[in-house]
Amino acid sequence: MSELFNTCEECVVKQWCKLRRGVVKLPTDSLLTFCVGNDKLTKALDLARIPKEYLNANLFHYTKDSDNAEYADILIELLTNPVGFVRSGLNLALLNNHKGTGKTWTAIAVLNEFIYKVCRDPEWFDYENPVALYVKFGAWANRQRDIYTRNDEEFTFQAHKELSLMKDVPLLVLDDIGSGRITPIIRDLIYDVIDHRKERQHSIVFTSNYCETQLRSSEMLGEMVISRMLYNTMILPLGGRDRRVSKIYHY
Repeated sequence: MSELFNTCEECVVKQWCKLRRGVVKLPTDSLLTFCVGNDKLTKALDLARIPKEYLNANLFHYTKDSDNAEYADILIELLTNPVGFVRSGLNLALLNNHKGTGKTWTAIAVLNEFIYKVCRDPEWFDYENPVALYVKFGAWANRQRDIYTRNDEEFTFQAHKELSLMKDVPLLVLDDIGSGRITPIIRDLIYDVIDHRKERQHSIVFTSNYCETQLRSSEMLGEMVISRMLYNTMILPLGGRDRRVSKIYHY
């Protein structure tokens, strides 16, 4: 039975699970009907709100090539030790004007690897609160603005709950920062999130199609937000080809 439980250490995604692949068999007299490790992992991934297309973004699927060679060793080290990254309170900013270069994929790979490492550890995960959270900046900004135009108590409650989670979750991925319509209210709210996390040394992974200079402009997020965003932050201008082009099918 101990051999069965030890397989959970290698259970990082469902399709790799030794039980599911038949490598390890449940004893015929076992009362177990599911793998506890996989159950925790599934719940942690669900709470993180990861888009379905990125569920397999991880170290196993990371490919070093000519486009990312300059930063590959840094990213592989980060993907290998995401818990150390989070414990250190460091941030990561993947900024590049070119689209489709793998910024979101890389950011979520860090998030996924962190979840893999901590979802079975009660120090981090309790089945109810996320250990990591993915937030698309533009969609989040729209939800926050809608609070003032929708007469919907449940919607308002969920929007406030999301804001609270963004402040306190151990690892936050803030994707495509600077996108959408940025109002003074949105600027103030994201300032509160980033400043709160800076003071508590909670890690954030940022991605953006805007460079640092553009983000600092008063029409965008402004100097006060970006100076805090880039505090204790490793900036990688992850560029290269548009990787989405290879996913376009012509008939």
